[in-house]
Amino acid sequence: MDLRSLWKCIFVMVAVSQSFSLGCKWIQHRYKDVSRDSLQLITHMGKEFVINEEHVENIPFPGGVYITKSQVSNISIIYEVLHHINKLYNGNMDSVRWDREKLDRFQSNLHNQTAHLKQCMDKEVIHSSGDHGKENQRIIHYFKKLENYLKRKKNSAHAWDIIRTQVWKHLQRLDLITASLRRPRNTSHV
Repeated sequence: MDLRSLWKCIFVMVAVSQSFSLGCKWIQHRYKDVSRDSLQLITHMGKEFVINEEHVENIPFPGGVYITKSQVSNISIIYEVLHHINKLYNGNMDSVRWDREKLDRFQSNLHNQTAHLKQCMDKEVIHSSGDHGKENQRIIHYFKKLENYLKRKKNSAHAWDIIRTQVWKHLQRLDLITASLRRPRNTSHV
């Protein structure tokens, strides 16, 4: 390998490692604002949240999927959760009596977030050799249970209020994950 090729190789490796360490720029700079807006919208689009957990009928909140150390896994989890929330909110919502303007804005935010995170995933997964499929499968399974719950309850307004409460909890957790992604990482070894 000649010197010129070696320098090109070094440059590419540095560029790739730098882009990976910066993470997803959209998460770094825009996610917080869109997420804050989404939380406000979901909070105010309907009445009070349904806090009583017994209404969820044996669908435990998958809090364990939110515990991961890998940046790529975190981005994957954020994307997967928002993707499934978006999918839920594109279902039959005829029975809900929520503020339609806020609901439309919330759905628009979900679409915006999933589109940007999909781009992040496409970039980050290229650099990833880890397996975050297990967490994603748990998320898929959980949201399938929520979909089935809505079907059993015939997409009733009350069932949607319960789903809205669960989604609000997920959005809160996602904010915690993204806050950790936005913090500068200390790479020095003391």
